[in-house]
Amino acid sequence: MKKNIQILYCLIFFLLPFLGIGQVPTENALLWEISGKGLQKSSFLYGTIHVVCPSDLSFSEEAKKAFNASEQLYLELDLDDPELAIKMQRSMASQTHLRNLLKANEYEQLESFFRERTGYSIESLGMIKPFYLLSYTYSPMIGCNQPISVEKGLAEMAYIQNKSIFGLETLADQLSVFEKISQQKQANILLGCIKDFGKMQESFQTLLKDYKEENLNALVRTSLDSYSARYEHLLLDRRNKRWLKKIAKISAKKSTFFAVGAAHLAGEKGVINLLRKKGYTVTAVMTQTPENSLIVSAK
Repeated sequence: MKKNIQILYCLIFFLLPFLGIGQVPTENALLWEISGKGLQKSSFLYGTIHVVCPSDLSFSEEAKKAFNASEQLYLELDLDDPELAIKMQRSMASQTHLRNLLKANEYEQLESFFRERTGYSIESLGMIKPFYLLSYTYSPMIGCNQPISVEKGLAEMAYIQNKSIFGLETLADQLSVFEKISQQKQANILLGCIKDFGKMQESFQTLLKDYKEENLNALVRTSLDSYSARYEHLLLDRRNKRWLKKIAKISAKKSTFFAVGAAHLAGEKGVINLLRKKGYTVTAVMTQTPENSLIVSAK
């Protein structure tokens, strides 16, 4: 199950953080307090990065205090869904082999890359939809064997504190976004990732640096001019609108720690601005004493 969830987060990570966003909030912060409009208690909005090395998983004192003060955790996806692994496995299966989606020389490029950089044979993985194959590129790209997500760290904190974990959307909701992109286009995106792999590695390091510094403005401007930029409305804007209604309803009942990909926060159509337009006060919680070595683990 953990492997399948990691694949999903790798997929989301590739498509979301590198999108070009327009206007962004003036404040550079990952943590935002939601108050006003009749809320009895504040809730919090936190920007995540979906894939990091374990040594880079850390939370500021401010983020930990906000998490401790919250009554429940909402991620993009409910990690406690007992059928998550089965649903993921079903969604990964393709009806056509990857070799049928690419030219012979392009397929050979992928075959060589996977063999040399991942240790896997693309031939044996060819019946997996191309988007999911992106997850196999992340270990060599970010420089560690077992990438994890910030969401996993937050979930482990919730387990320790006996807090409930929920999702703003279902697995079907998330996967439906990617299913709207044809497998032919998915294969082209995968191929583009391989061709520009050096650039991907450099951009990730820039992204990680901006994330650690909580430089939201720089983070959301980081762009690979990737194929995914054309899907910004599908991947970000529509989902932000759906989440807005849920965040408002959930916050009215309990103080909640909402954690979503940082790319969802910024811009005119980002969650922060949407909440403000609805009358909520959304205030940046500035980090005073960032901790760069805190590794969160569950007992």
